[in-house]
Amino acid sequence: MTVPGRIDRRLLASLIASLIIAVACAAAPIPTTTNRTLVIWVDNASVGASIRQRIGPFMHDHPEIQVTVFDQVGAIKNGDVSIAIEALQTSHVAPDVIALSDSDLGLMSNQADLLDLGPYVIEQNDFEADDFFPSTLEAFRAHGKQLAIPSEVNPWVMFYNKQLFDKAHVPVPEVSWSDSEFLTAAGYIQNALSTNNRDQQVGFVTDPRQALLPFIQTFGVDPGDGADDPFAKWLTDRKSVDAAQWFADLVLLNKVMPYDPQGRETGLWFQGRAGLAAMFMDQRQQLPAFLRRGSDLTPTPTGTPLPPSGWKFEWGVAMLPKADVETSVFSISGYGISQTSTHPEDAWLLIDYLTRHLPQQTGRAYVPSRESLAFSPEFEALYPEPGRESYTRSVLVGHRIPVWPPAANPTTDDLTGLLQGSVHPGNALQAYRDRIQPLINLKPPATPTPIGYVPPPPPVG
Repeated sequence: MTVPGRIDRRLLASLIASLIIAVACAAAPIPTTTNRTLVIWVDNASVGASIRQRIGPFMHDHPEIQVTVFDQVGAIKNGDVSIAIEALQTSHVAPDVIALSDSDLGLMSNQADLLDLGPYVIEQNDFEADDFFPSTLEAFRAHGKQLAIPSEVNPWVMFYNKQLFDKAHVPVPEVSWSDSEFLTAAGYIQNALSTNNRDQQVGFVTDPRQALLPFIQTFGVDPGDGADDPFAKWLTDRKSVDAAQWFADLVLLNKVMPYDPQGRETGLWFQGRAGLAAMFMDQRQQLPAFLRRGSDLTPTPTGTPLPPSGWKFEWGVAMLPKADVETSVFSISGYGISQTSTHPEDAWLLIDYLTRHLPQQTGRAYVPSRESLAFSPEFEALYPEPGRESYTRSVLVGHRIPVWPPAANPTTDDLTGLLQGSVHPGNALQAYRDRIQPLINLKPPATPTPIGYVPPPPPVG
């Protein structure tokens, strides 16, 4: 029986296959009789740029292996990597290695599409699990299997404009600071420097849809993945309500955060008026397009538009302000091996190399998942900038962003009443819970076993 409004998975996979292969045919190299070719999938431009910097040295060390990076940006539908894998499993761009996030893994409808990397970990004598930041390896485990190896961690931090702090004679924040210190700095800078309507300063700007969860974490609430908390009980926690009230008061009571349902307030940072915002919160990897490190434009291999002349400011980085708990949230990127890879041993060599080596140039930066890299002189030399301790400490004390379907993330409609003062925080969170609970409980449809797939024999002993 066909359910109205639901697209058949096999039809969707077929459509994706035809579209993606058409794009890939011109770019994919043809394997030779002497070389083995690995195809690595990426669906993030920054990750793809970082990988491309490192595959050259890898192929130099392993001349018998050729690596093709297959760009899947925008091609993964509904966060489900399984659909794309199964659509292209018999094509010449079928993946050997897949770059994916911990959220991607959690949203896969068929995690059996990935090979268990546990045997490779056990067989490799120099693989040290303790070298990885806490919870990063566990983020890619499911049903007792290690389905990917973490490579990069992207924490949420607080950027601040040093020039505005100095101009207002406000001490810049330490790595760790309190929510009261945050409010004092935001309010004082805004009031001291806003001399007229034409040159209005703003204490703090952010995207409320992304900022609510990190602030709730600082109040001591740790939302679990949808699979662990299918009823989203954390939204009824009194501390969550207190955090939502505190967040709303940034707009309504303290008046240090502008709010516009159309999202125009974030233009103060992202669209050229960065010098007017004292602070901005976002992930480490997503440095604002007009951010400058001293007098040099922040480099990125994916390209950064040139800012208007004269828009320069020095910046610093602190952790999220502490309410009850010093913490942050972060996402994790890693690499897995497709179950249908014809060269899994080579794929493991590539994954091990990528997770042990830094890129050659700065890009949209991250924290390496291996502590030996994150605290290494090489990483310090690669990113000689302020705030490195804020990034690494945010990972040490932070939590993973919960895995939910994309449709369960907060929307403008979920938050407008809260931030305009027309809806009580408890009622706003309850309405949000009512909306997302059916989405969290919705199980993905079963995925058929890949055609031609032969399961590996059980381990001996």
